[in-house]
Amino acid sequence: VEGAEMGVIAQSFSDLGWASCTARLLRSFSWDAKERAFEVLDIGLTHGSPLIAVCGPYATADAAAWNQNSELDVGFPEREDYDGVLYLVHGEPATAKDRYQDAAGWIVLAGISQDGKERFVALALEKSNTQLVHMCLEDGRLNISLILPKQIYPISACSEMIDLPQMQITCGVGDIEFAHLKLREMILQAIPLRARDYSAPLIVDTWGFGTNVNQDLVSKVADTAKELELEVLTIDKGWEKIVGEWQPGPHFQDGMLGLSEITSRSGTRLGLWASLGNADPLSRVAIEHPDWIATWRGKVQVVSHRTSSLCMGHGPVIEYLAAQLAHLANNGLTWLLHDFETISRCDSALHDHPQGLGEDWAVRGWYRLLSEFRAQFSDVWIENCWNGGRPLDLQMIAHHDTTIGDDWCDVRHNAVAKVGLGQYLPAHWCSSYMSDQNSLTLRSQLAIYAVGGPWILMGDIPNWSAEKLKLAKRVIEVYRTWRSIFPEGSVRWAELTGWQADARWRADQEVLAISFVHESGKELMACVVTEQLGGSEIRWHPVYKGAVRITDEFTGETRDYDESEIVAGIAISTSSADGHLLSAVPRTTIEG
Repeated sequence: VEGAEMGVIAQSFSDLGWASCTARLLRSFSWDAKERAFEVLDIGLTHGSPLIAVCGPYATADAAAWNQNSELDVGFPEREDYDGVLYLVHGEPATAKDRYQDAAGWIVLAGISQDGKERFVALALEKSNTQLVHMCLEDGRLNISLILPKQIYPISACSEMIDLPQMQITCGVGDIEFAHLKLREMILQAIPLRARDYSAPLIVDTWGFGTNVNQDLVSKVADTAKELELEVLTIDKGWEKIVGEWQPGPHFQDGMLGLSEITSRSGTRLGLWASLGNADPLSRVAIEHPDWIATWRGKVQVVSHRTSSLCMGHGPVIEYLAAQLAHLANNGLTWLLHDFETISRCDSALHDHPQGLGEDWAVRGWYRLLSEFRAQFSDVWIENCWNGGRPLDLQMIAHHDTTIGDDWCDVRHNAVAKVGLGQYLPAHWCSSYMSDQNSLTLRSQLAIYAVGGPWILMGDIPNWSAEKLKLAKRVIEVYRTWRSIFPEGSVRWAELTGWQADARWRADQEVLAISFVHESGKELMACVVTEQLGGSEIRWHPVYKGAVRITDEFTGETRDYDESEIVAGIAISTSSADGHLLSAVPRTTIEG
């Protein structure tokens, strides 16, 4: 690009006859750009000026570094106050005008051909490695190249890679919505058979208490989980003896057996958080095997919660972690929530991987570990929470049963994430984390979580008020009613009039309205009015344009509407900040 060498081209695609083209990217969540949520971004390709999507485990930070200087090497931060939440500290996260854009591993491009027809290209990356998707429109030709960046993959070492990263591509005549349809088909084919059609579970997770968890607290949480008829109880960070040693600490005096008994009594299954790719410097594994720790440019990485990274490109590490996981699965684990830095960069000469190819081999090691674990313990379901839901590509999809939607545990960010991911994934595949946001009304706290799942409650449920418990039971009932059809629909922005959203639907909008839309025309709409709008009225327009029955799911009140009334829209009050949960079911379905 402009005379600078970017790396090794792994795959190329070229298509002639384009007059204009816009690329649509999904920015994965990242703690170094945490305000963006799962933001969808449209960028027009300017003649002769490339757009470069950076995909992979460190995409946000890599893009920031290369926008500052495309020749910049990528190291890890050395600030004294660094706590491992940010991956790299070079420059600022990409804005819409920047050349390098961090992106999920699936992209659609749509535009107009030189004969005036709409046309598209949809692509999905096969692997979780760091990769660049170089897109350029020049002289009517759309060129797309998949590049291994030289800063990560030494050019001389690329011949040692057994399998180069690849991308699936489809193209043809159609608009951007048709392009998304074709892309969803690729992604759905990658979803494991068991995870293509299941009822997204109701889960309670202890992160509402942070790491201040113990056996007595978990027992109290389990009691309320039983009252709410929740299905999985996940003990988040804090249960472990120390990061790197995956066994209960002394504050869980009855060990794994005690945890299994607690969950059994409450009617829930046992879930556990784990950061398998990390080890505390004081853990036994780090002390006994310092040679297993990943190093990059001669330095040990300091990552989340000041832990070190284990190099999963090194065979003995995978053997160790396989034994740790097998022990948990043999002692009651049914839901694995993995987090922190799973895929590390490493150039250590002490490891099995070729020099400089540690990240590529770590990807192989990680997915080998998951594949063998899933084959041996098919009853354990696996959630991708890797530092907020990254990376997003076909390889991640193929080895998991769901992925996190928002690591903020925030109503507003969850709404944006559900729609961002919802363009690509079915509604039962986007986990949403719910905390206690007591500054919001109870309806505002709960409404969004009825739409898509799994729904993961992370609040202090043992101390919820009777009023909140009662309303939560009602919304949980709605969730249970709809979740059986989540796999056959998607989450999108609800159609509103009377109020204009920002073009990018950021999390700071005054109104956030999302809908689960089923292929039958059924629609479940959640709307949160985040601030009073002076009594103005907005109207919701259901997707189905025939006669429908509208139900206020908070109150149970129903009313039948004819087609003209639906076209005119359903009034939603904005005289106060509150939440709304409405469903629309075609009357032909009800009568049938």
